[in-house]
Amino acid sequence: MKKKTIFAIILFSVLTLILLSTLKFSYFQKPKNTYSTQNQNALWLRYQWVGEAHKKEEYEKLAQDLKQNKITDAFFHVGPLNDQGNIEPEKYPFAQDLIGNLKPYYPELKIQAWIGQVEKRGGGILDISDLEVRNNIVATSEKLLNLGFDGVHYNIEPIYSGDANILDLTRKTKAITQAKSKTLSIASDEMEIFPGADKLIRPFVKQAGFWSKEYYREVADNVDQIAVMMYDTGLPFRGMFSNIVAWETRSILVNLKDKEVTVFMGVPTYEDKRWSFHPEAENMESGILGVQKGLEDFNKSDLERFGIAIYAEWTTDKKEWQFYRSHWLQISRD
Repeated sequence: MKKKTIFAIILFSVLTLILLSTLKFSYFQKPKNTYSTQNQNALWLRYQWVGEAHKKEEYEKLAQDLKQNKITDAFFHVGPLNDQGNIEPEKYPFAQDLIGNLKPYYPELKIQAWIGQVEKRGGGILDISDLEVRNNIVATSEKLLNLGFDGVHYNIEPIYSGDANILDLTRKTKAITQAKSKTLSIASDEMEIFPGADKLIRPFVKQAGFWSKEYYREVADNVDQIAVMMYDTGLPFRGMFSNIVAWETRSILVNLKDKEVTVFMGVPTYEDKRWSFHPEAENMESGILGVQKGLEDFNKSDLERFGIAIYAEWTTDKKEWQFYRSHWLQISRD
């Protein structure tokens, strides 16, 4: 492991411990007001749903599962953008089959096209500072909307706090989604735990970071939904992760309380153990508990545009869905 990476982990852990020492709640304390979902939640789904053929029974089962779990927004991966900002239609040959077969069983579901790629600053091929590339991404989004998708979900990483290019991209895309009465969603980094945190860690970690309060508000003006990627924190203990989720949940909602935007807090279920992710600490249980803690001081009327987003459909097992239903949806155990 590189020295810079080790230093970044130590730095982030120290900063997080300082923050957590100021919090009034403990991982071992139950939330005083257990929050129940208001039926607005999201899920990231695998590429195979648009890239491979499925039987009618499989589509019906998927629709029933989404409806049962009160997933209102489904982000279907339609294939990564190429270096020019395009996705060839050959990448999603069964997209219309997916849409046409889900809608009869779950007409209220928003079927969104998840469009993503690693940006060059994170070692990827996409350069969103290139105007032509951004315009191609907008054109790609419009093609997918015309195909029948209910919205577009951008997941381009990393996007550094203050980046003007993503603001331009979302502004142009929003003009199209608004005209078509469609939805524009974006995956975001966490909000900085103190002013300047992003600049402090940027020399050491290129793949992710923090967004400032001001940048969050700018992005919120351009989109309908923000899905916070509340994972890959590098925190090794459940208590630490749960508490930082609580802090992020409360802080983001307070920061955006006057904005017309839906906020989804991301909850991880994958188990790709690495230095930035510890599945024994970051998981469905600790994530939901953290979100519920963060909502303690809110009334239900404050949370009409709030839910969680589960990452991901292909990594969530039966036991995790049971926990989600009993603790977040608060319905009887099945």
